[in-house]
Amino acid sequence: MQIDIKGLKKSFGSNVVLNGIDLTIEDGKTTVIIGQTGCGKSVLIKHIIGLLRPDAGQIVVNGVDATRLRHRDFSALLKNFGVLFQSAALFDSMTVGENVAFPLIEHTDLPDSKIREIVREKLAIVGLKGVEPLYPAELSGGMKKRVGLARAIALDPKVLIFDEPTTGLDPVMSDTIDNLILNTQRRLGVTSIVISHDIAGTFKIAHWIAMLYKGKVVLYGSPDDFRNTKDPIVRQFLERRAEGPLQVEA
Repeated sequence: MQIDIKGLKKSFGSNVVLNGIDLTIEDGKTTVIIGQTGCGKSVLIKHIIGLLRPDAGQIVVNGVDATRLRHRDFSALLKNFGVLFQSAALFDSMTVGENVAFPLIEHTDLPDSKIREIVREKLAIVGLKGVEPLYPAELSGGMKKRVGLARAIALDPKVLIFDEPTTGLDPVMSDTIDNLILNTQRRLGVTSIVISHDIAGTFKIAHWIAMLYKGKVVLYGSPDDFRNTKDPIVRQFLERRAEGPLQVEA
């Protein structure tokens, strides 16, 4: 499922967050969106999944302008999206099995036996077996991310969105999650969008990278394009330097 973002603008009062974003999320590929904290990455994602409406511009999903859809039609479109939130956003009062089953119960009329089968299947895809009776409080941070991903793919979405999936994890677990993103994308053939601050992980998982700066895409290209760029803004960000054109808010 291809997503074409055209001239997207969004302000909150006098604060201009998105200032004409043009970006293509290619079908069946992984696009990683990087940039400073506060550059608009999360705001962009919220527009894609309909939590925010733009001041101007379009989000065209497979040829359909999602910004012009009525609520019912957009809700139907949204079933094609699965989201893994930064915190995994599991329901603490539900078991792992109940968490993964939640979208199936909400959006399908499948019998309980079929739902249990799908839950086992999705948990197996993310490398977890036999954890259905556990509660989120009994899981490690990495396991929570995996359960969150299993829930995100429960309805077989065509687009997966990962909101800073390695935040708060140690380097070894971060690499494990990167491998999980890679394997999930390859196995399911989904279009993946990843918000990340992890440069090493970005180069590992991305087919395409987009860097946001002052509400615009300052560079879009392959990992090699980013490795070889001379753009001072991109170079400073990739090299994690405080000195340069990128300004750090005190």
